[in-house]
Amino acid sequence: MDDGTRRDFMQQAAALGGGIVAGAVPALAATSSQVTSQTESRPMSKTSKLRDLLRRPDITVVPEAHSVFAARLAEINGFEAIYVGGNMMAAMYLGVEDWGLIQTSELVDIGGRIAGGVSVPAIVDADQGGETSLNAYRAIQAYERAGIAAFHIEDTLNPKHMGEGRSELMPLDEMLQRISAAVDARTDQDFVIVCRTDCLILGPNRGETDEAIRRGVAFAEAGGDAFFVVGMRPEQAERIAREVPLPLISLNIPVPEARDAGVRVAIHAVQVYQPVMKLYETMILGLKGEGRFPRQERLSRETVAQVMRTAEYQRLAEQWSEIRG
Repeated sequence: MDDGTRRDFMQQAAALGGGIVAGAVPALAATSSQVTSQTESRPMSKTSKLRDLLRRPDITVVPEAHSVFAARLAEINGFEAIYVGGNMMAAMYLGVEDWGLIQTSELVDIGGRIAGGVSVPAIVDADQGGETSLNAYRAIQAYERAGIAAFHIEDTLNPKHMGEGRSELMPLDEMLQRISAAVDARTDQDFVIVCRTDCLILGPNRGETDEAIRRGVAFAEAGGDAFFVVGMRPEQAERIAREVPLPLISLNIPVPEARDAGVRVAIHAVQVYQPVMKLYETMILGLKGEGRFPRQERLSRETVAQVMRTAEYQRLAEQWSEIRG
């Protein structure tokens, strides 16, 4: 039996089996009202939440979270999504430069742990999705399994982010293949494929708004869901938002300017973890010189308890203690 015949046989068998089961056990079939009730009671998925944010006319401000603790602080302070960037992950968790040294499995592991700690959606860096389109195909499946709501793939070649003359922009055709592979691999149709371009800071046409628009339009035609442009000025963002048929995502543009330019998601990243580490250095130098940590302002006990979900775990502990007793 050849592959085509075998596939047809399996499809027919599955369809027949489904019909037999449905006919033999009619009592198990859910009524439309039951299905509606179950759908209404089921919490909205993180991917659906992010889709809703992208459809909103107003801007969504998304801070980077370098840990679960940070992600929960963002959530309890009213932010509706978080960002987990590759630069931060490479530095904080591996101690290496963001030159494409971090592997996809490491991005998924770190990003997934942070994303899983909150109920708001997480946009997580995927670099180029791997070395080839086949890797991008597998990458999106791993990101979905990790509970991440969106990933962004970028049009750079490794080693990346090493500066002019050392790093190159990916040919447009290759980037389009990666986007198409991700679209084909996606199993949750609400999972958001963010297409990032570095063409304003890299490549033969760097700085040219026309090049960003050309790439953005092509990314949209390939099936991308959002357009992330690094290195935009507010005046460039306004034109790109108008001419590219995808929600526009900015990086570190002040929120009022981003909102006025028509940006849909304003990511703010690579600005927190280094000050956090500077505070750590200050404290350990104090320990080294004075024999104790210098006193610093702390979070309130209430905030820490909220982040740690202390009340929830205390309630569960008391409940299970009663059962055991």
